[in-house]
Amino acid sequence: MSEGEAGQSKGNQTLSWIWKMQGISATGEVLADVLCIEWCKARACVHHWTEEVQLLLEEMWCVREFLLWHATWWDEQAGRRTGLPDAVSEGIKAYAKCQASLRRNLQIAFNNMWVVIEFSATAEVQL
Repeated sequence: MSEGEAGQSKGNQTLSWIWKMQGISATGEVLADVLCIEWCKARACVHHWTEEVQLLLEEMWCVREFLLWHATWWDEQAGRRTGLPDAVSEGIKAYAKCQASLRRNLQIAFNNMWVVIEFSATAEVQL
């Protein structure tokens, strides 16, 4: 019921103080059992939210990768249509380049907003 040191096997981990505690409360209730239950609930919440942070970081990475892929896709669309009048072809290329630029700008904006979040979240997860 403890995390242990890095590289330490499960059998050599030191039990948390909560599991060694004994005592009776003023109402006659066994204090150790109550504390152990609350400790388990709190530990489960910590693990749940740590996982949520990891999932959020993964989603952030996916959004950035998608935006880069989509920008490249729009760049490729600029030259796909052939045999069109020059004015139409020029308009299609301009539209595709504009869409690619929008995706790249979004990706840059997300990078700038999320760099602080990623750094602090990664540091928290590693603790």
